[in-house]
Amino acid sequence: MTFDAELREQPDVLTRLLAAGREPARAVAEAVRSRGSHFAVLAARGTSDNAARYGQYLFGVRNRMVVALAAPSILTRYEAAPRFEGGLVVGISQSGQSPDIVAVVAEARRQGAVTLGVTNDAASPLAEAAELVFPLLAGPERS
Repeated sequence: MTFDAELREQPDVLTRLLAAGREPARAVAEAVRSRGSHFAVLAARGTSDNAARYGQYLFGVRNRMVVALAAPSILTRYEAAPRFEGGLVVGISQSGQSPDIVAVVAEARRQGAVTLGVTNDAASPLAEAAELVFPLLAGPERS
């Protein structure tokens, strides 16, 4: 499949996501409210960084949360785990395979933060590391 063909799939993917995404979104909202998460950290690489940047504005404007973009190498390269407790930590990866994103989410969950994996693959390492999963329903990345 070509990049152009994947772009043309976007309206159908968005329609599926809007229909099926309400319950996962409610679960995240409930976890954030009930556990008093007062900040968010978004971990992403590559093109997922664009989604993270959008999420930074969305959580900041809609939820008035302080939102930071993670620097996964702080944990994976320098072995210095940031303090995630009390927060919401979101890993964004279409494939769910990025080891550094998985490491951030796994460490945040170990610390008791609300963790969310945003991915196409509900059986991926990211989905397994996160407490909650928001499936993108876009199918496998091909181009």
